[in-house]
Amino acid sequence: MSRLPSSLLLLFMISGCAASIPDAALRLPESTLEMRSMQTRTMAAPSEIDILTATIAVLQDMEFNIDRIEKPLGVITASKVSDADSANEKAGLFFLDLLCAMGGGGGCDAMSTAQDDQHITLTMVVRESLSGSGEYTTRVTIQRVIYDKMDRIKVLERVDNPEAYQQIFDNLRKSLFLQVGDK
Repeated sequence: MSRLPSSLLLLFMISGCAASIPDAALRLPESTLEMRSMQTRTMAAPSEIDILTATIAVLQDMEFNIDRIEKPLGVITASKVSDADSANEKAGLFFLDLLCAMGGGGGCDAMSTAQDDQHITLTMVVRESLSGSGEYTTRVTIQRVIYDKMDRIKVLERVDNPEAYQQIFDNLRKSLFLQVGDK
């Protein structure tokens, strides 16, 4: 008999929790769908290996270092480090330091906050398409971290520039065309 009240209490608590979750919390925002469509393309190729091989060539042409290849999963991870600071930013911070020094202020070091390097990480996943043989779905994601001159993180972001993704897919299509044409 003592189990019945505790079971009812537990059932009441569980049903109360389920009712408190708003419907909107379980839906992805529209921007997620837009981002995923920008990052994903379906490509025709003789095999998944052909796409992975073409991807490696394209990424190396774009000066990426191949960090990891998980052939059974169809995943390639690549990265590169490039210069992130601009001449305008350097000039502005230099003059800020100069004005600070002229005003007698000690510890002026605005230049140390300038952007220095950006670390770009790209991941591509290739899977056989559900629509048919000979087609593969490829998805690219790009993230970047920008550091200042003191190695502090200034920007940590997902790259959402459609032109960057389009350039990768265009280069991949060209590489696949050349690769398949050579066989």
